[in-house]
Amino acid sequence: MPFLFWILVALAATGIHLARHKDERGTAAVSRVLLMYWIALAVGLGSIFGAAFHVFDAKDTAEQIGFVPWNATGTGAFQFENAMGDLAIGVAGILCLWIRDAKFWLAVIIITTIQYWGDAYGHIHQMVKYDNHDPDNTGFVLWIDIINPAILIVLYWLMHRGGKPDHAAAT
Repeated sequence: MPFLFWILVALAATGIHLARHKDERGTAAVSRVLLMYWIALAVGLGSIFGAAFHVFDAKDTAEQIGFVPWNATGTGAFQFENAMGDLAIGVAGILCLWIRDAKFWLAVIIITTIQYWGDAYGHIHQMVKYDNHDPDNTGFVLWIDIINPAILIVLYWLMHRGGKPDHAAAT
């Protein structure tokens, strides 16, 4: 459950940020700060961490997802390709700490949503068609793939609901 760790880190970072910047209050301001840390830490670092597992522990990761038998040219190739998608999302997410432009954040949210909801579809397909109930197929990972993009979308909407200019994503 390393993804839960990154979610807790994002929440802690948000709390520290808001405690240090008492001028950032209200739904839009708090949503901006939480969104920044959620993209960078819960999604960004979480995705990089996931990429590392797909690259450096590909065989065990494939087995935990239920993609067996493992082989270097089939399942191993899938693991590397999936890792590069995770790595790209991770790097883009972390960049949101420095690129505080709402349109950049929206692009990262859209890409993350496509990848994560696509992953969720794949997990559900494996569960329904092949009765794959392995922990990293239908367990916590499935729920994170569904919930994370939804949280990003809601936070982005709340950030804009407050009428903040398009390019000033966060302070």
